[in-house]
Amino acid sequence: MKKIYLAAVAGNLGMLSTGQYIGWASPSLPLLIMKDNDDPKSSVSLTLEEASWVISLLTLGGITGCVSCIFMVNIFGRKKTMLFTIVPTIISWLLIAFATSAWELYVSRFVGGLSLGIAYSATPMYLGEISPADIRGKLSSMLTVAVKLGILIEFVIGPFLSMRNLAFVSLVAPCLFVIAFIWLPESPYYLMRCDAKQKAINCLVQLRGKEDVDKEADNIEQFVKTDLANKANFRELIFVPGNRRALITLMCLGIFQQSSGSQAVMQYAETIFNQINSNLEGKYLTIILGVVQLIFAIISMTITDRYGRKPLLIISSIGSACSTAMIATYFHLQYYRVDTNNITWLPAIGAVTYIVMYAIGLAGIPFTLASELFPMNVKAIGTTTTILITNVTAFIVTKLYPSLSEMTGTHTSFWLFTACSIISALFTFFYIFETKGKTLEQIQQKLHSLSK
Repeated sequence: MKKIYLAAVAGNLGMLSTGQYIGWASPSLPLLIMKDNDDPKSSVSLTLEEASWVISLLTLGGITGCVSCIFMVNIFGRKKTMLFTIVPTIISWLLIAFATSAWELYVSRFVGGLSLGIAYSATPMYLGEISPADIRGKLSSMLTVAVKLGILIEFVIGPFLSMRNLAFVSLVAPCLFVIAFIWLPESPYYLMRCDAKQKAINCLVQLRGKEDVDKEADNIEQFVKTDLANKANFRELIFVPGNRRALITLMCLGIFQQSSGSQAVMQYAETIFNQINSNLEGKYLTIILGVVQLIFAIISMTITDRYGRKPLLIISSIGSACSTAMIATYFHLQYYRVDTNNITWLPAIGAVTYIVMYAIGLAGIPFTLASELFPMNVKAIGTTTTILITNVTAFIVTKLYPSLSEMTGTHTSFWLFTACSIISALFTFFYIFETKGKTLEQIQQKLHSLSK
């Protein structure tokens, strides 16, 4: 069983690089939006509007990457699609390293978004399809841990390096990903889809570390044949009741995940902390935030298969609502010129608490469910559609957050985040069913029975 964990770790090195894209903005923004270019760490000077485009174009590129992934995962396979992300990743970091204008940063972030969109679509498929049912939640949640580790790396080293050197250091992770992942097998489900049963059996032997995999291989073969007997198109995704329920579940979770405030807190963390007049510099508070985020992402990974997806999602949503309400309260008082000198700790505590609550459910469980809910015939289009909607929501949040905060106050944005988290808790309680411990076949049976 050790081999399956090693495969998951190697596969998630690509997601670590994705986390670095997300984390890059927080330490870089304070340098990029400086009024002058005297700071040697900043080779480009941006307006607030230009900076918002630099941030949001990552998710816009992610949308394009998602659409591309629909075709790539079924034509080239999960493994080759994941390996392809190295190309836009390297191009993106090199463009950042040598950027001298806003437009070069725009292009670099969009290209990086291509990698992000493909990785977020293909990696959950791969992890879900190589994992046994009893540890699938743990291995799928590892994706979130990898992303959070990438964010933390940028938070820790970003404030102390020039933009160019930070980009060069960030190139290490994608290179390690290729070296580690290229030796791993393809998904057994994809190999069965390609009518390569012996290769699928060899793959299972390699992943499980045992020879007796015939029963599992037969189950996978039957599952894939049954699914592929159905058409693989968008109509099948929308009009088959079980597929539609899976799509609604994941689309809504993707929207709630992004509209709970995760993009604002992560991308603008240092900028937010610099507004609270704390004795501790924003960059150090951001590093603390990144450490807390990583710790609780690891905790979430270990408890997902023990306590289940649904309870953790509900706790995470309610906790996120309470946390963003704390931040909103502080900025609300500040906006109306109430003395806040005695409660400068409130937004910092709120941000850290938000990261804790977000990490134990909303951050990773939607990707775990994405690897579980869709049948084989619509898995590519279904997963990609949900990641597409998630990226659209992320783009809207990252683009509008600075403008909305400047026009109506930071508190307005965080009250909206609070409302979205409350709706997320209600949706999870009334609509989502538990998938803990169920095989992919059992999950499909449950989906279709609920949709009758």
